[in-house]
Parts: sequence; C-alpha cells; structure tokens
Amino acid sequence: MVFKTFFGISCFFCLFLGLNSAFGQNGAKLLKGKVQNADNDVRDVLVINLNSKETTITDSLGLFSIEVKLGDLLRVTAVQYLTKDINITDAILSLSLVTINLVENVINLKDVTVTPYNLTGEIDRDLDRLGLEPVVTSGSLALPNADLEVMSQSERLLLEADRGKYIRYYGIGLIINTHKIMNRLSGRTKSFEDMVLRDEIMDMEREVITKFSKKTLAESFDIPEANVDGFLTYCMSQNDFTSLSETANTTEIWKYLEKRSVEFKENEFAKK
Repeated sequence: MVFKTFFGISCFFCLFLGLNSAFGQNGAKLLKGKVQNADNDVRDVLVINLNSKETTITDSLGLFSIEVKLGDLLRVTAVQYLTKDINITDAILSLSLVTINLVENVINLKDVTVTPYNLTGEIDRDLDRLGLEPVVTSGSLALPNADLEVMSQSERLLLEADRGKYIRYYGIGLIINTHKIMNRLSGRTKSFEDMVLRDEIMDMEREVITKFSKKTLAESFDIPEANVDGFLTYCMSQNDFTSLSETANTTEIWKYLEKRSVEFKENEFAKK
C-alpha cells in the first residue's frame, strides 16, 4: 500500500514537472520557427510577441525561438519584407518548427519612358546605343590610396586644425607647431572634435531607423510613436551610444535599444 502511494505521488510529480517545463508556470511555451524567402537573406529579421513585448532576431539561417502562449500575436518584420502577423493557435503550438514565408516589399512604379534616348531598360543594349565611355575613377586607374574612405567636412576641418606633432626636429633645431597649439588653446580643435562626434551619432541614428522603423520601435518598446524621436535623442546622449558603430550587429543594437527604452520610460514617468 505504501509502495503504491509512493509510486502514485512520483508519477504525479513527473507529470507536473513535464508540463511545467513544456509550458512554464504561466502557460508559455518556447516556440521554434524558421523565416524563409526564396530569393533574399533572412538573417536579422525581427520577431515580436505583441502581447508579452518579448522580441528576438533570426540567425543567419532564419531560425528563431520565442516564448508564446495561446492567443498571442507574433509580428515578423523587416525593411525588405512585408510585415506578417501570426496568431498563436493550438495548431501552431503543436508544431515542432513553425515555417514563416515572407514576401518581398516591392514598390511598384508606373512605366516611364526616358527621352530623348528612348532607353529599352536592357543595360547592355542601351550602353551600346548611347556610346558612353566607361567612368574613370581613382579605383579604375589604380591610383594610390584609392580605397581610402572619403572624409566628411568635419573630419577634414579637424585634420587641418590638428595636423602634425607639437614639436618636430629639423636638423639640430626644433620647429614648434604653433598652429596646432593655438587651435588647442583656443578650443577650435575641440569644437571640430565635437562636430565629428555629432556626425558619427547622426550616422548611427540613421542606421537604427534603417534597420528598425519608428513604428517597430514604438510597438516593441511600448513607446508612443510620437515619442520615438525623443527616445532616440535619449540614446544618443549616452556615452556608450557611439561605441555601437564599432561592434554593431543587429542583435547588439536591438538589445541596447531595449535596455535604454526601460530607462527612457522610467524617466518619462518620473517627469509626470
């Protein structure tokens, strides 16, 4: 009798632990999925659980995993694809791997006739008919330093203001770089450094908007879309924001924004 009671209790706990691991204490289940498209890359596609606000990003093969419950709504979004919503049903939960096919976000334009050249749209034929000479560039001429990146105006100004060493030996004498010293003392160099930093921050902000639309940021982080610009300004004011451009892959950028969104909402709430 004691053995039967013990056996029954053991079976109950095994069943309970099995259900707990499969669905979690709140009925959630780890859903595994694959995003695919016949022609395009499916890495770095954003998957959002609109109910729990949990997010994840697909890997290089388009695979992802995210916690869901029955009745949740998943949104799969990327700039190059049409947004797709997935309702979590019993049928979805029963699958070992959910496959999501995305459709390219193609913008259809009206037919245009280009005059006076009457172009056909076939590049090879049009080039032959127009008789255009090949474009000559520093790269095509194999000139020295042709592969160097073009500096911005702020970077050129900073280079001009801070060029060279403070002191240079010339024979047995010394040459003092008064131009560089005066620019440092007057704050001119510092102002150019600030301009370069602002340019880097603005480039990073444009990259964020390119990867994730303002609507996506608003829905994922529960921030009103009208306040997304303020949120990005808050992120830009952080000392570690520019370091994203050095390491940045999509996952790291998203996790950084997710962390800062919590702080931003707390600060906004404190102001009210």
